[in-house]
Amino acid sequence: MFQCKDLFNLSSLSNMKLLAGEKGLNKVIRWSYKPESINLDKWVHGGELLIISKTVSNNPNFNLEAFLRKAISLNMSGALILIGPQYVRGIPQEVIELCDGKHFPLFVISWDTPLVDIFEELGHAIANINSLNNKNKDLLFSIIFSEKLSPSYLQDQSQDLNFSFKGAVQFIEISFKLPKEEEALGFNIIYKENISHYIQNVFKKAQIPMLISGYSKNLVGLLNSTDIQHEQLKELFANILEYIKENYPFYSINIGVGTKQEDIGKYRLSYEQASKCINHATKHQLQNTVHFYEELGLYQLFYDMNNKHLLEDFVEVNLGKLLAYDDKYNANLVKTLDVYLHKNGNLLQTAEALFTHRNTIKYRLQRIAQILDKDLEDAFTRLNLFNAIVMLKFLQ
Repeated sequence: MFQCKDLFNLSSLSNMKLLAGEKGLNKVIRWSYKPESINLDKWVHGGELLIISKTVSNNPNFNLEAFLRKAISLNMSGALILIGPQYVRGIPQEVIELCDGKHFPLFVISWDTPLVDIFEELGHAIANINSLNNKNKDLLFSIIFSEKLSPSYLQDQSQDLNFSFKGAVQFIEISFKLPKEEEALGFNIIYKENISHYIQNVFKKAQIPMLISGYSKNLVGLLNSTDIQHEQLKELFANILEYIKENYPFYSINIGVGTKQEDIGKYRLSYEQASKCINHATKHQLQNTVHFYEELGLYQLFYDMNNKHLLEDFVEVNLGKLLAYDDKYNANLVKTLDVYLHKNGNLLQTAEALFTHRNTIKYRLQRIAQILDKDLEDAFTRLNLFNAIVMLKFLQ
């Protein structure tokens, strides 16, 4: 994917200057657009570089600030303004402040720069990068879905992608979710491309080879993790979460990380583990979290079990009577027991967590012990009940 910062590498734009929006230089440019009128809505799909020339700036109704506000609202990547006589003569301070505040790159260049050279060079650059991105996606999906992979195939496919399969590799999956009130707006592919590019840059700066691509609302990445330390990965993911929180606060995300694999036959296993981490976060309604498969603890065993009936039987034996009681009387004793066990049997902390009087919690616990016919003071009993609640959440 071609980014705004890559414009500086084009010879046709050697005299271009950045006036504002430096924090948005990682935005993806899908194409360029030079408008013939001040009406952008009909012609813009998002991700375009807006080129403002004499044609539109001489329109009697042209207002630079309003025009750029519209471009920002349409998710355009940035703007390149031709400066000179009969063109835009100068950039007001309020326009600079607008672009800085919205992280919208604003470039200027002399009016006598040949536009045909810019369009040609930019078009070639975008086409070349898109070709590499397609190879990237094809390779990732081959690893995930192909039944047989050969080292020679991986080596041939990765030559142009600056990725090595020597040592260990590790899959990550990133899922995105919009709040319910915004789900109707749909998932914005431009935002996902920008986020994908940012993630690539994070790992590139850390000198960690990476392939990344998207499907549906998720991103899938493959790391060459031979020399990666666990704590280093955690720090990189924390930076990614912070970036998304700052720039795309309407999204909540979860990151799943599979285990390192050196055997080509187990590459797909790492992907499946990363996906299970995402499922785990979804089941528990978690937001903006990172989950390593090897840290799932008891849940690892659940995900790797082929027979879920064993879990159902364990839940029934240990919690069946309490679940039936809750269902019959519309009670919430399982929730009380859950919090009590997570608070290590501390009555006061349980009461505070449930916003309920201590004596009420004490009565509920006595009732739970009666219904289950179990001693809640017994450590082994508590362990079984805790595991049963964990299994119940997993099955739900």
